[in-house]
Amino acid sequence: MILVAVLLASLGTADLVRRRLPFSRAIWMATAAGVLVFLLAAAGVGLAWWFTPVAVVAVAGWLAATREDTGAHRAGYWALGSLAALIVALVVFGPALGQPTGTLVDWYTALPYTGLTAIPFTAFALTVGGVLFLFETANVVVRLALRGERSSSRDRRNSPDAAAPPTAPVTVAPPRRWWHRGRPAPVVPLPSQFTELKGGRFIGPLERVFLLALVLTGQFTAVAAVIAAKGIVRFPEISKDDTGGSKAEYFLVGSFASWALVVVVATLVALVA
Repeated sequence: MILVAVLLASLGTADLVRRRLPFSRAIWMATAAGVLVFLLAAAGVGLAWWFTPVAVVAVAGWLAATREDTGAHRAGYWALGSLAALIVALVVFGPALGQPTGTLVDWYTALPYTGLTAIPFTAFALTVGGVLFLFETANVVVRLALRGERSSSRDRRNSPDAAAPPTAPVTVAPPRRWWHRGRPAPVVPLPSQFTELKGGRFIGPLERVFLLALVLTGQFTAVAAVIAAKGIVRFPEISKDDTGGSKAEYFLVGSFASWALVVVVATLVALVA
């Protein structure tokens, strides 16, 4: 499990660096940052050196497959599936690595906080790695889900079997003139464009970290209150949706994908806590 924590931390760091760099240098510098975090963390918890090539392939492959400039999402799906399979394999075979030992473990043990004595170092490391993962890497996963949903909606609209929505003409009266009284002319309104809900890139990470903290402390009533409050806050905007339900669909897909990632991280921490 300690290997899962280090992997989540390296992926989270790589995506944070990629987000803040120009595209021409983002992939290579983000990969270097993610691998550097992996090396430092692996040395601090006593992992073998031969895990480093695995980390390089995992981080570089993830960054390359989830590039947003191509507009494709199938490669991102393959990368997400591979990452999920790798995490499952590490969870199953992780106990064979033994307990973590090293400078980071010694530092954690020497902390003068009595409340940490009941929390294993692996659970602490998974929490830190999970928080880094939930910041920007989780945003990447949510955007993959939303891009896939948009592509499916676009395919349905472009399908020959899909019926075009009727656009009834609207009668608009022209301005009155003193020399004549013009007749009202039918005007067909332009189709409204779907506008994404704003702020998700910044609100999403804060929401996920807050929910993770509530779940790990057992405050499930507060979790339900936060989820309900989010729906109430977004309800006025969604209720005005005139794009055939696209905004509501966008909200639901993004929210459930985001919450699912919180559940995954909380489950990993619970397995070793």
